[in-house]
Amino acid sequence: MSRRRLALLAAAAGCALLAPVAGEAGWGKPAPLPDWVLQAAAVPTPESAASAPALTLLQDDLITVDPRGQSVLRHREVIRILKPQGRSYATLYAPSTSDSKLAGFHAWSIGADHRQYTVRDEEVGDYGIEDGGMLYVDDRYKEVTPPAADPGGVVAYEYTRQIPSYFSEASWDFQGELPALRSSFEVDLPPGWKHEAVWCRHAPEAAQQVAPNHFRWQLDSVERIDRRDQPLAPSPHALAGRMVVHYAATDLPQGDALWARVGNFYQVLASPSTESHQDITAAARQLASPNAELTTRLESVAAFMQQQIRYVGIEIGIGGWRPHAAEDIYKNRYGDCKDKATLLISMLDALGVRATWVLVDTHRGFVDPAAPSIAGNHAIAAIEVPKNYAEPSMQAIVTAKNGRRYLIFDPTNEYVPLGSLPEYLQGGYGTLVLGPESQVIQLPIIPPTHNVFERKAHFTLAADGSLEGKVIESSLGASSGEERKYLVMASEKQQRERLEQRLHRDLASFSVGDPAAENIRKLNQPLTMTYALTAPQYAKTAGSLLLVRPRVLGSVAEPFESKPRHYPVSFETEGTWKEETEITLPGGYTVDELPQPVALETAFANYHSEVKEKSGALQYTREYVVKAISLPASEYPSLRTFEQTVLADEQQSAVLKRQ
Repeated sequence: MSRRRLALLAAAAGCALLAPVAGEAGWGKPAPLPDWVLQAAAVPTPESAASAPALTLLQDDLITVDPRGQSVLRHREVIRILKPQGRSYATLYAPSTSDSKLAGFHAWSIGADHRQYTVRDEEVGDYGIEDGGMLYVDDRYKEVTPPAADPGGVVAYEYTRQIPSYFSEASWDFQGELPALRSSFEVDLPPGWKHEAVWCRHAPEAAQQVAPNHFRWQLDSVERIDRRDQPLAPSPHALAGRMVVHYAATDLPQGDALWARVGNFYQVLASPSTESHQDITAAARQLASPNAELTTRLESVAAFMQQQIRYVGIEIGIGGWRPHAAEDIYKNRYGDCKDKATLLISMLDALGVRATWVLVDTHRGFVDPAAPSIAGNHAIAAIEVPKNYAEPSMQAIVTAKNGRRYLIFDPTNEYVPLGSLPEYLQGGYGTLVLGPESQVIQLPIIPPTHNVFERKAHFTLAADGSLEGKVIESSLGASSGEERKYLVMASEKQQRERLEQRLHRDLASFSVGDPAAENIRKLNQPLTMTYALTAPQYAKTAGSLLLVRPRVLGSVAEPFESKPRHYPVSFETEGTWKEETEITLPGGYTVDELPQPVALETAFANYHSEVKEKSGALQYTREYVVKAISLPASEYPSLRTFEQTVLADEQQSAVLKRQ
């Protein structure tokens, strides 16, 4: 499902997937351009868009539905290049699949010198989409970069393509990386058909009925998503406004009932694939007895899915949404996200455990509970657990409206254990597929006590300022997932280079010895990294004094800006970071001055650090706890003050004096 939001649901926004440079030789001769292109190109650039790399002068989509439910999208777009870096937006493309065929693609351009160009069909490239982990997908796109796509120039294009008949919704993605002078969206429905529009991150706008059962929405002067100078900003997918229109020949539900309609559609589509086969039943019962304790059954099947079923996708037509049969997934030992969830459902059923799908998106915040839609790029699983189930390691549990409890699990992610969730999913929303009882749910946020990084180090400081010792780093929980994945995939040379790059952030010169990792694949045990470290001239000499920074390694300070904040703050995850560092002092030196302890307590984070002298050594301890996964923009001044204090504390030095 990783590409379907772009290819099938969205009215494509004209951004570049690839940008091959085409020469001017062979381009079409000047020809009359469509009136809608000339009219849009005649509009001057407003001052408000002067800082943007390019400007969308017009984005215009029309969806026409016939009485059989067959739909066609006509997309038009006109873009003016404002700056050299805006040239990338002049690469125009039109997506298609086997059941969403293109009926036409045309492109034009107008140079800064007002010369006009029409692109010939033979000048348009036709490419397949490369999607990581996918063995075969039928997505394709036509692409062209018209001539004269330089500052002051204008590019325009139009395409028409089918919308798969199994969809009865369409998305108007009116906000993106470029400001838009005008964006419009039309739906032309057969007589008697109904529609329901839901808005995401924008106040609802009334439609104009331009003809019987033909509706038009229009927005002017749409601001762009500009995350420059906005550290810790959410994904652009979580910030952009859009509208989703549902349409049908019968009455449509409203509000949460639309989520039930979405989930019920997927239940009907996917449930036949979970039909159990004797091989699956036998395999499941080899992993665990149906009478075994629940946690044992769940962990056995989860480990099988993560370790034995490879992520490989084959998606053709509706296969981008409907999973393959569980029997085939098991026999082949591979599948994409929805396939892995489907086999999990089937195997758990053989052990007496009910499970279902959750349709989500890997960009936290894209799925909006106020805008029911099937749009998303990922499928995971919800495993029903009893009301009294209270296994401490199983933190990713939600309660549905019917009172049933579900453990949310992503079988696609091989490195985050059952009971937790990958960072990018935590706090987002998804469709819990329960047939007519389907609903939108918020995905769990794993508490900081279950996502812990800890560093313990012991060093000896020499009189010449050199530092030598051993470091042990351990991590457990979702945050360890990416590191585990890297250690599995990377060579020893790459692992060492990565460690050295990290250490270079804190040390001007150093050498590393004997790095070793343990428990890489043991997800329920701490991932441990051990290495020896030598840092010459670590302490700075000032006459009879040595200046020593007690924080030898690692910064927890987040980047911050003094500029006004426009977007919410988005942390990767809640979590706890602990550190204990002991530095044995050189002979003949005593402590002259120590940094003051720091204690910060806020609603979103805590930070404590302290340096003590004990038995001829500096003992540095600190703990940083992130207690919220997001903050409104209004809280940014408090966060900035917090981070300024943390950063200042990390730079403090202890002063040693020679006796």
